[in-house]
Amino acid sequence: MKTFYKVNESTSQRDNKMIRLIIIMLLLISSNLLHAQQLQSYSDKNYNDKVQTVLLHPTGDSLAKPIIPLDDMMGKLHLQFDVFANDAPYMYYTFIHCNNDWSQQSDIQQIEYLNGFDSDDIDNYSFSLNTMVDYVHFDLVFPTEDMIPKISGNYLLIVFENELSPENIYFTRRFMIVDNKANFNVNIPRYPFDLSLGTNKQQIEMTISYPDIFNSLAEQYSNVTIQQNGRWDNAVTGLKPSYVYPEYLSYENNVKTVFNSGNQFRRFNTSDLNDRPEQTKSVEMSKDYYVVTLYNDQKRNLYAYVDEQDLFGEKVIYLERDDRDAAIEADYVMVDFFLEWSPVMTNEDVYVMGAITDWNFDEKNKMTYDFERKGYALSLLLKQGYYDYIYAVKEKTQSVADVSVVAGDFWETKNEYTIYLYLFDPTQYYDQLIGVTTVLSH
Repeated sequence: MKTFYKVNESTSQRDNKMIRLIIIMLLLISSNLLHAQQLQSYSDKNYNDKVQTVLLHPTGDSLAKPIIPLDDMMGKLHLQFDVFANDAPYMYYTFIHCNNDWSQQSDIQQIEYLNGFDSDDIDNYSFSLNTMVDYVHFDLVFPTEDMIPKISGNYLLIVFENELSPENIYFTRRFMIVDNKANFNVNIPRYPFDLSLGTNKQQIEMTISYPDIFNSLAEQYSNVTIQQNGRWDNAVTGLKPSYVYPEYLSYENNVKTVFNSGNQFRRFNTSDLNDRPEQTKSVEMSKDYYVVTLYNDQKRNLYAYVDEQDLFGEKVIYLERDDRDAAIEADYVMVDFFLEWSPVMTNEDVYVMGAITDWNFDEKNKMTYDFERKGYALSLLLKQGYYDYIYAVKEKTQSVADVSVVAGDFWETKNEYTIYLYLFDPTQYYDQLIGVTTVLSH
């Protein structure tokens, strides 16, 4: 299929409403085909190597999770991403409604959860300015009047080029729409209910109340998800109440709500390359980009806990100079990580984890052992800004990673826990999201 690109001379053509409507109507067909085919994964995933630095958050709060209220017309999400290219491809987006644990699409038609078109274009884009690495920056604030989700729950944003097909998908991102009805009372005790689990664990105890529901059906129709920071690999899903009372549901003394505490995230800052950045050993200019080498990292599991502020694993794209627009003037920098470690682990892999790598574990953020230097090394091409990161160790056959192997496990660690309450509607066959709360461990 021929690929079309947007160039400056053809911008006026994209203002033609009739052409836009025809394109979107064609996308209706491809969207339904993808719905029938199913996606392999309903997660935050980049499918195209050209896409970089995907940011999705509520407008005005770059550190908040992508959650907006159902009935607030002012609630918007801000999507930004870069594409390594000299010309801007035609980019579009659509939504898929998912079940409470993100394992599959909801068993409803798109017309049941979306008003308006079921696909739309992303026509706000700019070219990078005075950077060594060329890219096109895309910007979208949604929902728009052309596409409005009309029910609560989990949604998967799909961004694609030209037409919706598996080979044209650039990336997917999770977001949630909540119909707030629930009240939460959350507590994190000093010790878990079972001391044999370890005295440094963080346990979530809570009660939840919400109106207009028969609590006798809570065991069957309600599901709770607990997310630690931005991680999904260790998230608790499908949690049922320990006890059901007439006025509330109680979640206590459940091993599923006991988390490894871990440690504070490490950090570095590349917002100003002229003045050697924080935690940086050296800054050099290569042929294609700047190379930032961080100081060697060491294991922290044998040291005492140090109380340091972090961003709970998040990242912020910015430049030190206020007169520059980081969206298009921030450059891409190769950042070199090194973790001192001996000997090499045979059954486990080591990853750089956090929003820095979209909280994923794949070949892009898996470290390689350097036998001469006796440690694990990794290089990541990152847009200038402030980054949290932590080292995670994962057994090759497991899906859940462990940060305590390198960072230690301390009850004092400041973690952010987000709790989601879902209620399955047996008459409409989808999981409503009827409550979200965020609590800090301290």
